[in-house]
Amino acid sequence: MLVINKPRKKSGRPAWDALPIFSGLIWLARTGRQWRQLARWYGPQSTVHERFCAWVEHDCFRTAWAMVPEEYDQELGTLWEWQTADGSMLKAPLGKGAGAPEATGRQPTDRGRAGCKRTLLTDAKGIPLSVVLCGANQHDSTVLSGAPDAVVVAAPVEQEQRRLLLDRGYDTPACRQLAMDQGLVAHIPKTSAAAQPIPAPGDPQRHPPRRSVVEVGHSWFNRFRRLQTRWEKRQDLHPGFVELAACLIIWRKLVPVARLKTSSGWALKRVSLYCPLRLGKMIGMNTEGGDRYKHYDGSAAYRADELFLPQE
Repeated sequence: MLVINKPRKKSGRPAWDALPIFSGLIWLARTGRQWRQLARWYGPQSTVHERFCAWVEHDCFRTAWAMVPEEYDQELGTLWEWQTADGSMLKAPLGKGAGAPEATGRQPTDRGRAGCKRTLLTDAKGIPLSVVLCGANQHDSTVLSGAPDAVVVAAPVEQEQRRLLLDRGYDTPACRQLAMDQGLVAHIPKTSAAAQPIPAPGDPQRHPPRRSVVEVGHSWFNRFRRLQTRWEKRQDLHPGFVELAACLIIWRKLVPVARLKTSSGWALKRVSLYCPLRLGKMIGMNTEGGDRYKHYDGSAAYRADELFLPQE
């Protein structure tokens, strides 16, 4: 998937292997460092940046994001019954230079400075299903229309009744109609007013606190320091890091699933603790010779990241 066949302009050195470049992008996403601080074993920074731009242009990360949930659905199962959505503000110090004019906007929570908004749609466990990026000056209710259409994997046809959990910021007729058009039952608390105050905790009319999973999903994205502040000048590069982070978030949920119940008890299964090699193999990268490349911290080889659980 990450192999792009294009004619070479001139003869010269062979192309750099995709595996260390992929690991370098993970290091950049996790640490938020500048491109010039990229370690040499990941490849020249110009090569890594050029390959990243090519992968983003060919939608490689979005295609990988659509493949990882399929394995997650087979191992753990995606909970489509309860879906949640909410937005989170991000700083964009470069202002209009961080992409197209509609990519950023005046952030109302940061004294009108430039920023962007990340609207996240998750399942009942916080697994990211879709992400919509826009300017920080757009209201949540107007951005919600793009979240169901941006879902990377389609919901099963024979599915029980699905519900969409939203906060009071989405209490508009347009949001309720959108949920109805998508076949979802909207659970949106009514906006507080003098004639209809918010019910007290424990009241049957008060919505149960099920929306915490979307906040957990945003916190998983914020662990990637590259996504806390939008520094990219090109509009399409920041979504590339977001899609890469979504792949890693879902993939790490598969790591603890290491024991398979068999007729003889708990069987032994090999599971990668760190994802570049296993994830690279799954999405079609050429991982030959991966032993000679190191992790982002330069401490261990790829072949040594296997977990062997003893039989019980």
